[in-house]
Order: sequence, then structure tokens, then C-alpha cells
Amino acid sequence: MQRIILHLDLDYFYAQIEESRKPDIKNKPVVVCQYSGRSEDSGAVATTNYIARKFNVKSGLPIKTAKKLLQNTDSVFIAANHELYESVSEAIMNIIRRYSDKFEQLSIDEACIDISNKTNNDYQSASTYGNELKKEIKTLENLTCSIGIGPNKLISKMAADSNKPNGTTVILPDKVKDFLFPQKVNKLYGIGPKTNTKLAEFNITTIEDLANSERTVLIDEFGQKFGVYLHDSANGIDNEEVKDKPADQIGRIVTLKEDTRDFDLISQSIDNLSKDISNQTIDKKITFKTVSITAIMEDLTIYQRSKSFEIFQNSNDIIVATSKELLRNFLSQESRKLRRIGVRVSNFSQTKGQTNLFDFNS
Repeated sequence: MQRIILHLDLDYFYAQIEESRKPDIKNKPVVVCQYSGRSEDSGAVATTNYIARKFNVKSGLPIKTAKKLLQNTDSVFIAANHELYESVSEAIMNIIRRYSDKFEQLSIDEACIDISNKTNNDYQSASTYGNELKKEIKTLENLTCSIGIGPNKLISKMAADSNKPNGTTVILPDKVKDFLFPQKVNKLYGIGPKTNTKLAEFNITTIEDLANSERTVLIDEFGQKFGVYLHDSANGIDNEEVKDKPADQIGRIVTLKEDTRDFDLISQSIDNLSKDISNQTIDKKITFKTVSITAIMEDLTIYQRSKSFEIFQNSNDIIVATSKELLRNFLSQESRKLRRIGVRVSNFSQTKGQTNLFDFNS
């Protein structure tokens, strides 16, 4: 049966988050740095926005070198805030998960999902579906992403990579070779500099060259597993399934309309978050023992508070009441305002059959 796989890649993730919370830096070169602490400029570049990349400032570059390349610009250098990036990633991954038949998180800023059933195996519907997902991420988190849609994981990833930032690229099954063949062979996922150099010795410079090469020659040169991979992937063949790993937690997090410590205002967000989380636990037939809140303050420091129960729960009322209790206790000890609030349930058990006490009365 035809599969439809969607690959989502958040655009220049760390730097875009920094732009989102500081709009005045958006038109400047933005460099997010992993400082080592040994000296003022020691460390490496974690990521940059696209403006900085025009000056050849990229991930892994020493911070000192990056500053030299940008010395004549009004550039911005920011220390990486990994707790913030992880909290935003968690929120977005939970959005993506709701759109999927199967969900696989590949990194902090990448995921692929099987949407074959969600779209009735129709690529036109898949394109609309992907754009709806992008719109929701933009609305809720004010971030853009690039999406690739294709018949397998390999093609969807390469499609997403081909049109950044904020692109949506759909590759129909009968257009896979048209998409692949004109590209340089090093654009194929998994081919690094050494493999590229070795392939050039066989006059293989494009993906089409690789697709038309002898499989046995590739196996002799690169070994059975990698040789087969090279030949299959060049022909657009990838049978790997989306690895749908069960979630070890379900959570939502939102940015408040304004920085505040007003309990009633924050509680309104908790009501909405809790309802969505409860619906997900019901859909997945999951019960939980732990409820947590995440509070991100106006200065972007992050705090988490949790409460665990002796028996498994599955009630929205429990999520709401526990989250608000944790929030009230937290606010009694904290004078700063909150910027974001998150709710999470964890410590799961998979239920079978009857999932709610009230089901006995039906």
C-alpha cells in the first residue's frame, strides 16, 4: 500500500526562538553560541539565522572566527539557552504528534510522521494537511518550519531540505526520480566527504549516476549493507517504517498573552492545556500517576513542579486541580512574572477495556 510520510524540520531553530522573543534582532545576523567559559570568546557556534550564514558563519565555527567574519555588521551573539529550546521543542513535538498516525522524533528540531491514514493516501490532502500543521505551529509558537512530503522517510527528508526556510515540498511517487536524479550525489542522505570522493573515482557525481551503477560494484567497494543502501536510496527506495515510540509523557506548553503572576489568568491557560492533554490520554487509553507544571519566567529561567499519586489517574479534573495546586504553591514562593506555562502528565500505564470509573454506569 502507498505510504505518505511527512518530514518536518524547524527552521534555524535556536536562532529563530531568539528572534521570536526579541523581534528587533530579526533583520540582523544572529549567532547562538555554546560558550566554554574559559574566556570571553571561547566556544563554538551552535546555530545561526540565515543572514549570518550569508557571511559563512555556520554551526561548529569557533566564536572568535564568527566575530571576525561579522565584525563589520550589526550582529547579535547570544548564549544558548538549552532549557528554553527543549521546552519549545516539547510543545511543538506534541503538536506534531497529534497530526500523525505514527510519530518519530529525530532530534530536538526534526520529526517524521506517517500520515497515510490521516490523509486517506491522497497527496493533495497531504499537502493541505502539512500546511495546516505549519499554520498551527506558527500560531501557537510563532516559529516557521520546512516540510517535505513523499512516499518514504528518505524522500520526505530530502524534500524538506530542498526548500528552506518555510517551504512545503511534495514529491509524488512517480516524480521521485525526477526529483533525485539531477542532484549531486552528496545531496543523498548518508553520503559524506569520504564516500563522495570514493564515488567520484568511479565517475559517479550525480544521484542518477549512482542509481545506474552496478549494485555488485557498490557492494564490493562499500560492503553489503552500505552498498545496497547507496543503490536503493539513489533509486528512491526506502522501506524503513516510522518508528512510533510510545510517549513517556504527554504535555502542552503555551506563551501567556502577557508576562504575569495573576493566578486566575494563568489558570485559564491551565484549563485549556489540561483538556487537550486529557483528550490525548483518553485517545491513547493511557492512565498516569504524575502531573507536572513547567513555569518559564520573564527572565527565561525555568522551574518544574510535580505531584505523584499512589494509584493511576485518568481524569481531566485531576490534571486541572493538581496543576493549579502546584501553580498556587509555586506563586507563593516566587515574586517574578511567568512568560510561559506548561502542563504534563507522565508515569503511564496502558489501560485495556474499561478506562473510566464512570463507564460502569453506561
